[in-house]
Amino acid sequence: MWAWRGFVLSSLASVMLLATAAHAGQGDGYPAQGTALQQLVPAADYTQALRGRPLALGILRARGQGYVPSPELHAYVKGVLLRLLANVKLPPSFKPDVRVLAAPEFTGECTPDGTLIVTVGLLEGIENEDELAFVIGHEVAHAIYRHEAKNWTKKSQYYAVVSGTASDAVARSQALTAAGFAIPYVGGALNLAVHLRKLSDNVLMPQMERGQEDAADALGFDLMVKAGYNPEAALAVMDKLAQQEAEAAVAAEQAKAAAKKSSNTANGVNIGMQVLGVALSGGTNALAWANLAVAGFGAAVDSMAEDATSHHPAKQREELLSTYAYREYRAAPIANVTALPWSPESASPLKAGLTPLLAHYTSAENAAAYVADASQGTAGGTRAYIAASTASPTADHAYTEFVAAEYYQLEKRPALSQIALIRAVHGPEPSWEVYSRLSDIYIAHNKYAKAQALMDEAARRFDNSPVVLPKRIEVLRGNGREAEAKALIAECAKYEIGELTDACKRAAGVS
Repeated sequence: MWAWRGFVLSSLASVMLLATAAHAGQGDGYPAQGTALQQLVPAADYTQALRGRPLALGILRARGQGYVPSPELHAYVKGVLLRLLANVKLPPSFKPDVRVLAAPEFTGECTPDGTLIVTVGLLEGIENEDELAFVIGHEVAHAIYRHEAKNWTKKSQYYAVVSGTASDAVARSQALTAAGFAIPYVGGALNLAVHLRKLSDNVLMPQMERGQEDAADALGFDLMVKAGYNPEAALAVMDKLAQQEAEAAVAAEQAKAAAKKSSNTANGVNIGMQVLGVALSGGTNALAWANLAVAGFGAAVDSMAEDATSHHPAKQREELLSTYAYREYRAAPIANVTALPWSPESASPLKAGLTPLLAHYTSAENAAAYVADASQGTAGGTRAYIAASTASPTADHAYTEFVAAEYYQLEKRPALSQIALIRAVHGPEPSWEVYSRLSDIYIAHNKYAKAQALMDEAARRFDNSPVVLPKRIEVLRGNGREAEAKALIAECAKYEIGELTDACKRAAGVS
């Protein structure tokens, strides 16, 4: 798993520093001599792991803005994966896939079933296909070795519950107070969602052991060299990681300074997270959701911080990889880099389709920055970004339409905000967040029949992900279906996530 983004804002700085405080080992995942590929002995059968794919896909689908609904983009990244695995002897049961997550972070991940995740932020941040090949090579190496993060399913569901409900708390409030300044809640929702994910990826999200990361670096490097990619691209990736780590260190210091200014507590949980300061005025229901957000993060950090394993610092990883590359590949010819299909110099037939897609996602990110902080742009420029990002081929993508909905809400144009959410819900790959936000609009107008239909559809689409359950219960109760609402509490309890069970009870009106 790559965790390459700065923390930007977190008053849980002492936990955040886990990513860099541990003393790095000596690359115990690298072979003592020869290449990892030469010594590779894959498992005889991967069928059991593959059976977990529907669950893993469902968990990731409920995260952030879900997957990017582009067959062209999926085919492209899958093509890079297939090039890396060409002529590698693997059993027929080894069937990895790769998906693009609609998230702005620069990150990659491997789920236990062999699904590789790369983000839009990563695709925007790399400079050539060779860098992408190293990232995908690293992740598929985890799948080949059957590296599985401890308690991946439970932790991933925990993360979905905590980050999803915290974002929902902000959406229901009237203002977000961050570092002493009042910010409109729609911008706060975007900001908080990003910050929580960055926190979660480094503390709550399941992580591989350090030796496993070294092994994945070595085999991923072998695969990219074998496939004819430029090996220097792997070191360029490490440079990007080093920059992220430097930004993280600065952000952690800022977070610690901010935490000293706040000694507030809630439910017995110290919330240095008060630097995010949700100022609620939405009544007891909104307060309950905010309490879940705060208590959930406190409990999550307490119970899972000990499992947060760190990579070697990026510079040390680069040194280990450089030593390995010199030892095994110093006589190998250096290939020219391969341009990304959406780069100006590309002659790829995919360029016409993928260039506007990535450009529209970038426009949405620029608009989101303005919505979160008006100093990050202009009203006129943001209107242009919204118009561009919601045009074909991304007119009904959850990522672009969610940002548009937040922008229109900020501009006090609720009808347009609702239209954007409806368009996203009816799109090819809607996210949980667009369902959640649209249902809030229906609830606010006492349109519980519409909210009920929306939640029934969401339960089917997201395989009744735990993050869906509290809102489903709330809507059932609003429709007067008290018995059905209370019956779902038992389903919440099955996940063994205390914060989820508490939220479900509050939604059902059970003390």
